[in-house]
Amino acid sequence: MKKHALILALTLGLCVVPIGISIAADVDANKTITEIGILVNAQKYHIAMTKCNAAIQKYPNESFLYYWRGSINNSIGEKQLAIEDLNKAIELDSTNAKAYVLRGICKADLEDKEAALDDYNKAIELNPEDSSAYSMRAMVKLDLGDMDGANKDLDTSNKLMNSK
Repeated sequence: MKKHALILALTLGLCVVPIGISIAADVDANKTITEIGILVNAQKYHIAMTKCNAAIQKYPNESFLYYWRGSINNSIGEKQLAIEDLNKAIELDSTNAKAYVLRGICKADLEDKEAALDDYNKAIELNPEDSSAYSMRAMVKLDLGDMDGANKDLDTSNKLMNSK
């Protein structure tokens, strides 16, 4: 939302920036989030965690910082801590479909299949073009004995991946 207000203000030539938000801070937060994502994808979890914790201190209302810390915790096997971070990410931005998918993965790993299914359903509601949400939901449906639903989700996932 902050980004949209900023882009609108810049597009219209307005000099209005919401209270508590500076252009430099927003750019720095986005740069930091990108750097953390690159570190996580490179499996440099310790460095990413250190950077993420520092960034959360500086930008406590950035949903994707909690998403990435949740991703790190998931990757190192700390599923419950990951869920706590993802809960915070969703609290800050209830439209963060990626956070629902990752929280669903953690819940499925902890054998809470129904809660995982709920998270995948929400992720698909928010972003019906996310092939990973369909794939993950298919796995849970398979575990719950819904073979037809699992096959349908896998077909959808494959179609979405092939359309890109």
